[in-house]
Amino acid sequence: MSRATRYTSIAGACAAVMVAAGYAFNPAEFLSSYLFAFLFCVGLSLGAMANLMLHELTGGRWGLPIRRPWTAATRLVPLNIVLFIPLLCGLPLVYHWVGSSAPDVSLKHWWLNRPFFLARAAVYLLIWAILAWRWLAVAARTDEMRPPALRRWSALGLILYGLTMSLAAVDWIMSLMPQWYSTTFGLLVGTSQMLSGMALGAAACAFWPEARTDAGRLQDFGNLLLMYVMSWAYLAFTQYLIIWAEDLPKETAWFIPRVQTSWRWLTLTVLILQFALPFVLLLSRVVKRAPRYLGPLALSLLIGQLLFNFYLVMPVLKPTGFQLAWSDPLVVIAVVGFWFVAWVRNLNTPLSHEYANPHR
Repeated sequence: MSRATRYTSIAGACAAVMVAAGYAFNPAEFLSSYLFAFLFCVGLSLGAMANLMLHELTGGRWGLPIRRPWTAATRLVPLNIVLFIPLLCGLPLVYHWVGSSAPDVSLKHWWLNRPFFLARAAVYLLIWAILAWRWLAVAARTDEMRPPALRRWSALGLILYGLTMSLAAVDWIMSLMPQWYSTTFGLLVGTSQMLSGMALGAAACAFWPEARTDAGRLQDFGNLLLMYVMSWAYLAFTQYLIIWAEDLPKETAWFIPRVQTSWRWLTLTVLILQFALPFVLLLSRVVKRAPRYLGPLALSLLIGQLLFNFYLVMPVLKPTGFQLAWSDPLVVIAVVGFWFVAWVRNLNTPLSHEYANPHR
């Protein structure tokens, strides 16, 4: 057994023990924490896959160094099926509309019912796993049909990703508050996932010796990070502005705990890490071209993404104010730590299709 495989197995075993212990001790508290960690890991895998497909469609030598980190994360997309199992076992403990007859739920019962919810989740996870498996299988081919086939799968994959991720965001996050709705929400979550994938790849290219690249390509990664940061901020502000202008109780209910209780400090932290800090720093050409600057900035964006998923989930479940439960750091160590160990293992497994495509 190789060292990477051994470390992955040990991390997986430790994660499983910690998850089982947490679930047995206080399942409701634990699953609330597990949801935001699960969403963060899903976002890393899917964001990397979407960026990989986007690069295949647009082309350009700028993306060649970052393809390997993205491919390593794409290979973990099927892991989302395994990670969903704890939520499957404790669905009523997280989603209070399960079995509820409240008026704001009964009107949406045709969508928010347990059998249909689970069926949709199975479809999302299966589509993502098939897309990742098929894309990697086509990318591994060496025949002349590889480039057009890969572009077709990339185009189809991005369409399916956009559709399924928007619906999954409604099911897994928005339904925590069934009376609330936003037409921007799915796009906001999808953009944040692609930002996660880009930050993951940029951090790998800055710190991992085998993915090191020249300053010009690092600048390209910095420009793309700036684009994603500005897109995320624009969508988040647009959503807030429209809801604030309409001033409808069912819509403002989402923001009230986030701006009028101690959760506002988390909101401010997310805004700093996800927009203010990277926006200012990425305007500098020096920051974008130097690994010692771009790497830590990419890591701060990943931390911001983790906090953003925490922000999406916890204020709904604990609307009275900021609370950090015992299970929050436990889940981050167990689940997110296991994901990163598995990603590093894939990162150290070279694949022939991760390098230059002679047909580009």
